[in-house]
Amino acid sequence: MQRKSSSSDESWESDAVWQLLDQAPAPKAGHQFVNDTLRAIRLADEKKPWWSRFRSHTRIVGLAATTAAMALALLNLLEISNHHESQSNTANPSQTATIQEIAETETLIAAADHLDDFSDTELVSLIGF
Repeated sequence: MQRKSSSSDESWESDAVWQLLDQAPAPKAGHQFVNDTLRAIRLADEKKPWWSRFRSHTRIVGLAATTAAMALALLNLLEISNHHESQSNTANPSQTATIQEIAETETLIAAADHLDDFSDTELVSLIGF
């Protein structure tokens, strides 16, 4: 069975389905339509821009720890070079302890600001219990 193809635009508009659709009543929006639509928009996952992943708070904590480690390594290198230049200079453990304390404080501040980013085990290890 072959269908007759007609090139005129009137043939598809005179179809019985379109005539039934023309007779159907227009749908009305309910009284909660606006509220439901706005709620769906608020709950929809928004796409974050590519640069926002660099602002992640867990990465800031990692950056602070890395910076502290680099500072300790730099101090260690400076102490080694100074040790070779003169034997009178000795390592200053109070400086190293101060830098370590500053790094731990910065990490704890970042963790306190964003508790949801850390598990209970991580928080306990940060506190030092």
